[in-house]
Amino acid sequence: MARPRVRLVVTADDFGYCPRRDEGIVEAFLAGAVTSVSLLVNGAAAESAAELARRHRIPTGLHANLSEGRPVGPARYGPSSLLSPDGFFRGKMGFREAVAAGDVALSQVREELEAQLRRFRELVGRDPTHVDGHQHVHVLPGGPTPSWA
Repeated sequence: MARPRVRLVVTADDFGYCPRRDEGIVEAFLAGAVTSVSLLVNGAAAESAAELARRHRIPTGLHANLSEGRPVGPARYGPSSLLSPDGFFRGKMGFREAVAAGDVALSQVREELEAQLRRFRELVGRDPTHVDGHQHVHVLPGGPTPSWA
C-alpha cells in the first residue's frame, strides 16, 4: 500500500512590512525554503510586495492585522475601538487587553478584516490562498468569523 504524500508548507509572514524584509522572503522562496507568503496589506511596502508576489508567482495569503500600524478600513476616518488615541492599532498587548476587557466592537473588527480582504484583492488581483493573523490575532477568544471563512 502506498503511503500518503506529505507536503510541508512554510509560510513567511509580514510580507509587505518593509522592502528589505520582502527581499529576504523572495530570496528564501526562490531558494525553495519558503513555499508561500502572507501579505500585510497595511504594511509600508504592501504594493511593492504584491508586485513581487505576482512577478515570482508566490502563493500569497492575507496576514490579517489588528495590532500594528494604521487600519485600511473605516476606522482610519474616525474614532474606533480598534485604535489608540493617536490613530494607530493598539499594539499586540493593547489589543489583547481591550478584547479581554470587552472594549473592542466586533462589528469594527469585521469591517477592518473585510477592508483588508478588499485591499488584498486590489493589490494581488485575486483571493488569498490562505488567511492567518499578525501577532496571532486569529487565536484570540471571542473573535468573529469573517464572511469569507
